Amino acid sequence: MVDMPEVVFNTMNDQKAFKVLSTITEEGNVHAIQVGAIAAPAPNMIAIGAILMQHTSKNLESMQKKGQKAAVIMGKETDSYQVKASVQDYQTEGPVFEVKKLGLDLRGVWILQPEEVWNQSASYEAGKKMV
Repeated sequence: MVDMPEVVFNTMNDQKAFKVLSTITEEGNVHAIQVGAIAAPAPNMIAIGAILMQHTSKNLESMQKKGQKAAVIMGKETDSYQVKASVQDYQTEGPVFEVKKLGLDLRGVWILQPEEVWNQSASYEAGKKMV
């Protein structure tokens, strides 16, 4: 487990930044979706709201059992970061699930734990491991 650097943590929580979650299907194929219900409650935690994520939730469940990592790429303008994260938990109640009060029709919240953070910006820093 690692803490996301401040710039990555802030980008993860920036509603104007794009965020894409990549998972692996049972057949070993990459499945990527843009996610809106995503936040980092802490530098070492990513919470993803499961609203319409039938395929992605199935993939995350399988990946959790196999110990595979998911990837979240996020960015704004020319800044972009990738977080590789292990799948920790699926919650249907508790503090993280309280975002339901915001009017979202959540089935649950996936909790991911950052393991690696990479700079993927359009700059000479691209491809460098941050933590």
